[in-house]
Amino acid sequence: MNLSLKKILKQLDVLFISEVDSSYKKIENILRLFFKEVLNTNSLINANKIYEKSFPSILIIDINLKESSGLSFVKNLRKKNKSMPIIIITENKETDILIEAIKLNLIDYLLKPVDINKLIHALNLSAKNILNSGEIKTIITNDIIYNYVDKSITILDKKQSLTKNESRLLELFLINKNKFVKNEDIIKQIWSDKEVSSSAFKSLINRLSNKIGKDTISNSFGIGYGIISDKCEL
Repeated sequence: MNLSLKKILKQLDVLFISEVDSSYKKIENILRLFFKEVLNTNSLINANKIYEKSFPSILIIDINLKESSGLSFVKNLRKKNKSMPIIIITENKETDILIEAIKLNLIDYLLKPVDINKLIHALNLSAKNILNSGEIKTIITNDIIYNYVDKSITILDKKQSLTKNESRLLELFLINKNKFVKNEDIIKQIWSDKEVSSSAFKSLINRLSNKIGKDTISNSFGIGYGIISDKCEL
């Protein structure tokens, strides 16, 4: 693996969802070599909680779970996050399952028993995907740079960290650059449809606005918020 790509992975967290079987420990050991942290579970309920809490950069999932099909988890995740690199592991060789999985914009589809060289190749592709999509650093304006890895904003060489919800809100705006995001869609993405007060909603908008510049976030009354700028790049 290219050294720079390995350095990228070493800054990231990976969510690994799998039953504890004969392949589990071998895969986990490889992941611990490449990633900053490995977040692992065999429960899709726990996986959702981990995703909502930690917002990992890459997903590796064995879709043959006892609880239910991991494919449904991936489908739901794709509705929230269209760019996250996803690697699927399965013992199922059925063509219809393969076709269904390919539609989910996967990095790779690995069959059990997992070939470690193929796994490392998939990790390499994941790092390239993150690098090529600009999801390491994003230029918001000429003076404002957002780092997806450590969730920080740099303005005129002055760096400050964002909270979990601040970074999620900013990333939501960047995904929808030059568009207004409806208030209800912001609430759904940040708070997962949980009831939230208008004061908490406005407080989050104001905190992010204060950190990235009050003129950076635009508001369309009755519609929503967004970063509306010809300079906004990804």
